[in-house]
Amino acid sequence: MPQICKVLIVEDNPDIRELLGDIFGYEGYRFLMARDATDMRCALAGEHDIDIVIIDVTLPGTANGFVLAVEAKNCGCGVILVTGDHRHYEAVEKSGHHYIFKPFRMTSLIALVDHVLAETKRHCERPPAQRPSGL
Repeated sequence: MPQICKVLIVEDNPDIRELLGDIFGYEGYRFLMARDATDMRCALAGEHDIDIVIIDVTLPGTANGFVLAVEAKNCGCGVILVTGDHRHYEAVEKSGHHYIFKPFRMTSLIALVDHVLAETKRHCERPPAQRPSGL
């Protein structure tokens, strides 16, 4: 039986991390959060079986999202780059990774995650969304 897909979200903004965590939890994914390169590297080195990494392009420290995307891909993970700075358009386009610009619709991000998981042939699945009771 395939395991539940696990997403690593690398985002330095705590409000965005919290929102993405709520969305991915609601959608039935298992997920981890990372604030920076150090957190991401620890998560990838741990026993977490990460399937896909969503990485903000602009992060604190010396390693930006482009550098981390290569590291995540070398670990066998699918990668999605995220940025709110349209000056990054050419760089994300040339990176060879999937990407999405902020602000984005959550449905678009989830669809892109599902696409990348299928493309990378990860052996995981997502259970039905965890709808709050009363809906």
